[in-house]
Amino acid sequence: ILTGVAVGQFLDPSWFSVDTLSEAALMLLLLLIGIQLRNSGMGLRQILLNRWGLTIASVVLVSSWAGGLVAAWALHMPLSQGLAFASGYGWYSLSGILISDQLGPVLGSAAFINDLARELLAIVMIPTLMRRFPSTAIGYGAATAMDFTLPMLQRAGGITVVPVAIVSGFILSLAAPVCMLAFLSLS
Repeated sequence: ILTGVAVGQFLDPSWFSVDTLSEAALMLLLLLIGIQLRNSGMGLRQILLNRWGLTIASVVLVSSWAGGLVAAWALHMPLSQGLAFASGYGWYSLSGILISDQLGPVLGSAAFINDLARELLAIVMIPTLMRRFPSTAIGYGAATAMDFTLPMLQRAGGITVVPVAIVSGFILSLAAPVCMLAFLSLS
């Protein structure tokens, strides 16, 4: 990170798009994981129709909402706002923008920090949890289980957890914007 900051001081932002390069690196990483999955003998059906991944996504949805309701009650916020905050599922770039647009920059920053902390906690906890509680490890990754935390999940749990993480992360990534906007519309 420090090297990136130092290099960034000398580069012209108009010709060096960090967003485009980081997105390209992520796409390349996902491509390589897909190739590795296919080379290990896993078919598309086995990857996409995975009951374990569906179960994990369902539990993460419900437990996140329960936590959002408890937090809203404890912070004297409207319950719909607590549910919207809880529906980010670790997708900090999305939650910060959506919450900011509806509730202002202070709460948008809080949503950003909330989901960023969730992702950082997942990165720290995945190696330890994977040994005894693989479902919990995948669940901590939430929406990021299919992209950002996927390499960590694969390293800690092997290739067999990758389809589970992809299914769980895919469902939560689809649910995040829909749930957030639905709950924000109630505010």
